Amino acid sequence: MVQLFSAFDRETIERKMQDEKFDVVIVGGGITGAGIALDAVSRGMTVALVEMNDFASGTSSRSTKLVHGGLRYLQQFEVKEVAELGKERAIVYENGPHVTTPEWMMLPFHKGGNMGKLTASAGIRLYDYLAGVKKK
Repeated sequence: MVQLFSAFDRETIERKMQDEKFDVVIVGGGITGAGIALDAVSRGMTVALVEMNDFASGTSSRSTKLVHGGLRYLQQFEVKEVAELGKERAIVYENGPHVTTPEWMMLPFHKGGNMGKLTASAGIRLYDYLAGVKKK
């Protein structure tokens, strides 16, 4: 059974929760908790998601809302991490095309910086390959 609720109904919800059994109880109603809840429900589990305030009222509500890709991991030669993050990002895009939009980014260069155009271009191409970025 799916039930929508918020902090405004807290007392009623607490009473109902005492009478029900759940396969999983998740503490924290931010993006991570919501994602775990979605995954568990999609696997047929009964889930309780509890939050101290209201859902997405904390850090998640103030984030940049960008799906992290892990470009810095490539700079540290953590190739497996780049590939893993790329796969996970693709899953996010596949599961939520209505809430995810690819965004173009600008990479600034400056004199004396630790990366030139050639190095950055090669790095981004390698990153795209490892992360499985599909060009349109």
